[in-house]
Amino acid sequence: MKTYLEYLADAEMCLGKEDFEGANKAMNLSEAAKRIEEAKKPVSEPVRLPFVQPEVTPVPPVEDGIKTAAHVMRFGALDANEALVMKEVYGGGYAETVDAQTAAFKSFIRRGTRNMSQADDALLRRQLWPVASVKSMLNQGVSVAEIKATMVEGADVLGGFAVPPQLADAALARVAGLTAVRGGGATVVQTVSNMIEWVQVTGGTTRYPSALRGAWGTEIQAPAAKDFTLGMLQIPVNLYTFKVPMSVSLVEDATNCVDLVMKAIADTLYIDEDEAFLRGDGANKPRGILPGLTTAANTDDYTHAASGSAATLTWAGLNDLRRALPSQYRAVGRATMIGNSATGSVIESLVDGSSRPYMEELTSGVSKIKGATWRESEAMDTVTTNNYPLIYADLSGYAIVEKLGLSIQRYNDSATGINVVEFHVRRRIGGHVVESYKIAVQKTEA
Repeated sequence: MKTYLEYLADAEMCLGKEDFEGANKAMNLSEAAKRIEEAKKPVSEPVRLPFVQPEVTPVPPVEDGIKTAAHVMRFGALDANEALVMKEVYGGGYAETVDAQTAAFKSFIRRGTRNMSQADDALLRRQLWPVASVKSMLNQGVSVAEIKATMVEGADVLGGFAVPPQLADAALARVAGLTAVRGGGATVVQTVSNMIEWVQVTGGTTRYPSALRGAWGTEIQAPAAKDFTLGMLQIPVNLYTFKVPMSVSLVEDATNCVDLVMKAIADTLYIDEDEAFLRGDGANKPRGILPGLTTAANTDDYTHAASGSAATLTWAGLNDLRRALPSQYRAVGRATMIGNSATGSVIESLVDGSSRPYMEELTSGVSKIKGATWRESEAMDTVTTNNYPLIYADLSGYAIVEKLGLSIQRYNDSATGINVVEFHVRRRIGGHVVESYKIAVQKTEA
């Protein structure tokens, strides 16, 4: 019988030949040989014991270890608590399920449903959520049982295939970095329903968040009654769809086809959602900060500051805009100023009495102006009389409500045209101002 070291050498040789089955067998034999050798060693006081066949601990197949290591390198490892919760939610190994769904998704993007196995079809009709989203739901009070109950083939996925969590996360991460409202710090709430109810404290002032006030006095003085009122705001989660057309040749030949599709999805999400969060009218879409794409109006009656000129912006007007927002909401790192590119150019052209520009340049997401981070969106009004070209806000006062998951369907038929394949994307998202006192706007007027 070989020694356990000799069996280990056999296992290394098998690995070099990519003989995973042989390597696994040799490692099991090595463990058995090691235990037998240990049993043969003399002891100080010999004791007669019945012979027991050494128990061999099964060694995980080498190929499974490689798959797990590859997943960890791509997406990172789960800690023990995360792994336990994800196993309970998905009824099995999360990493293995995600890897299998990702492989099936890439095949679907390139070749459609032809030759697709029933197992892959079932995988792609199952909406998997990333670990961060599950943790977010747990933090919001959703139980593991409730999360598990929603992991079914639901209405949002029927007629389309679910995008694997890491790919969907990458697209949404790109959106968050580019958008003015989401990227500027809006409150993001993830839900499993089609509507949420937002409790609002009403009756506040620029100093107090509500109508509640205390009173100073003697030991026997009764406190004065103050009204503490709550409001309830319903925010619907709206259906959002679009299509990504591509040539069949590109889809079949491009090795980075999935990356191209997800980039197109991210770019479209960026433009559409930011426009809705800024100017959406709330009709089957989010209600934006300044509702109405064609009407320049302060519909929700935010505090506003005049620009100081009927036709343009002034530096003094920008000072007034900053002061229109209560100090606690323009503290360092909280405030955002939003305007379009042309408005940014107007600000860059403002000069002092010695013809020196107040701002050399404005870079979206980087530059600071009047204590706020500058962000650009072409959905904003231009600098024209009676328009509202600038928002100055702590954007945590805007709530984005999104139903987890992203689904996609592939079409390649006579309706799409010759050599054209279309990817139709479905998502549910809503938005509404929930704390209007955190927002101020500038109006172009003297």
